[in-house]
Amino acid sequence: MKSKLSESGYQFDTQTGVWLRPGYAGIAYSDGENVERRIAAIIERASDLTVLSEELRRHCSDWPSFYHLSGARSNILRPFKDILKGADVLEVGAGCGAITRYMGECGARVLALEGTLRRAAIARSRTRDLPDVIVTADRLDQFECGQKFDVITLIGVLEYANLFTSGDDSALAMLRQARTALKPGGKLILAIENQLGLKYFAGAPEDHLGQSMYGIEGRYEKDQPQTWGRKVLAEMLMKAGFARSEFMAPFPDYKLPVSIVTESGFSCVGFDAGALAWQSVKRDPQLPHILAMSPELVWPVLAQNEIALDLANSFLVVSGDAIGKRPDTSILAWHFTGERSGEFCKETRFVQTGHGEIEVRYHLLAGGDRRVKGRLLTFFVPEKAEYVQGRPLSQELLHIVTRNSWRMEEVGAFFKRYLHVLGSLTASGEAPLSINSADSLISGEHLDLLPQNIIVGWDGLCRVIDKEWQWNDDMPLGWLIFRSLLRLIHTVTRFSASASDFVGTPLGFIRAAFKSAGFAVTDGEIESFARLEEALQSEVARRPLNNDEFIHWLRTAPLPRCNLNQALIERDRQISGLNQVVADQARHIRNVESDWSARGQRIEELERVAADQARHIRNVESDWSARGQHIEELERVVADQTAHIKDLLVHINNIEAELTEFRLSWYGKLKAAIQKARQRRQK
Repeated sequence: MKSKLSESGYQFDTQTGVWLRPGYAGIAYSDGENVERRIAAIIERASDLTVLSEELRRHCSDWPSFYHLSGARSNILRPFKDILKGADVLEVGAGCGAITRYMGECGARVLALEGTLRRAAIARSRTRDLPDVIVTADRLDQFECGQKFDVITLIGVLEYANLFTSGDDSALAMLRQARTALKPGGKLILAIENQLGLKYFAGAPEDHLGQSMYGIEGRYEKDQPQTWGRKVLAEMLMKAGFARSEFMAPFPDYKLPVSIVTESGFSCVGFDAGALAWQSVKRDPQLPHILAMSPELVWPVLAQNEIALDLANSFLVVSGDAIGKRPDTSILAWHFTGERSGEFCKETRFVQTGHGEIEVRYHLLAGGDRRVKGRLLTFFVPEKAEYVQGRPLSQELLHIVTRNSWRMEEVGAFFKRYLHVLGSLTASGEAPLSINSADSLISGEHLDLLPQNIIVGWDGLCRVIDKEWQWNDDMPLGWLIFRSLLRLIHTVTRFSASASDFVGTPLGFIRAAFKSAGFAVTDGEIESFARLEEALQSEVARRPLNNDEFIHWLRTAPLPRCNLNQALIERDRQISGLNQVVADQARHIRNVESDWSARGQRIEELERVAADQARHIRNVESDWSARGQHIEELERVVADQTAHIKDLLVHINNIEAELTEFRLSWYGKLKAAIQKARQRRQK
């Protein structure tokens, strides 16, 4: 691939490790400079860059960091692991490299295309230890390298075609360009929000434009991001040259999917695809607090009427000349558990066997032992298990608290029944449960016997599923009830108005539920259960304890309510908060403008100083030039004087020689005269 890029005019930037065309400036797309610089710094400092990196997971504190660093991003491509291995892959829209990283770890030869320079550099940093990954900064509609690919991915990209692809029908043009870049038999893997997704009917804002009902009302403009429903998208793929497309539904959506259901999963008799949908609703971090409906109640109805796929929040589509090598035609769905430490992350496959039965198969994402004993917990996952048909016991509790004028006594009656079921499930081969109070100790083997793990079959019998955790010591019964109530709170999008009076916080609800079940517990005892739960989660996720934050949430977080008055109060609170944000921003703008004006004045002052200094420099230079000329003149005078002095010295030397000769001559004559005088006197 590198040679193809080089032949096509791309150059390698040694500083970023990115290939790019000379003069390429990038596209106007960003999550914000501060956000991307923070993500870049985290990745640059990280020593463990893998998909399941606990080091990176510890930095997941807000939506941008979850989106760019969470291992859940890769779940969207886990069904295609076998297809990716050894394949030539073109990834369009690599972002900061989360999915690029996964494909590289699968053994694919990846050419990752990213339109923005900074994000391309981050993607290269995330994959810097993977030699078969190449990152190129370019737009798809301008990209040329002469390479054909086995797989092309458009994960969260097609919706931006209006912004970054030329032509009257930019989305179709993007699909056609992808089609021409595929090898014969190659596959396009596409993930995108559904214009008609259920959460948008519930009032969730359109993901790209932030307005409720915008997409389902078809108000998209030509220069805006755009999504489509299943039928229109399928027709567009067919028009682009893809003979066949298979649609799947990732839940809660494609960004951080925890489950993926295939077309056959929705149509398979005896398989409850709706359960994967409704149990994932609250796993969507972008879900608004107030909705027009309870999606967790709607999904089972949609599944029964076989329209759940058409109303899925997102689509995962694999397209080609023919599906050919699909992930596995017998797979009904995948479910991923990835918010844990790597050794505990798993993939659950629901498979229809050749005999028409449904089998549950488990795969550890990081490999390793299927049984791990820790300080507090023992983890065990079998290779496979029987699929149990029926409905989760927790659905009964869900329907209680979402029914108008429900009473806390109904919750108490449910838990009395639950404890009866619990006793029947655990009585085989051991003494019946002794339940006298919330402090009654039960075996730690019952840790996972929560209502959502108990399936009530069509025959009325209860069976346990997904029993993977065991507490290494005995545990208080109250903790099991606490865990059940906590799971309910994390599943329900909105509690209906209750005829019972209780404090509308998790702690208030849990306290009232215990009381209605016949257990008198104090807030301190409930908080002790919370500390046990936090210790459990800390060991599962390999993170420090944070009891104070958890208990603060229990005491203060509002339960989601659906009565109109509370919704209006919540809306007013949000509006008030937004008004405050606007006011703060207005003050900030005024401060910035004032600072800008002051800086403008300072710049003018500095410009004047600079002009004065420039004039002074010119004067100094002029004076320096005059002085240079004067020095040259003086040097010539000195040279002349030096020559004159030399001549004088020669003349003086000559005079001295003549004087010497004269003295010698005069002395000889004087001596001769004296000699003659002496001679005369003698005579």
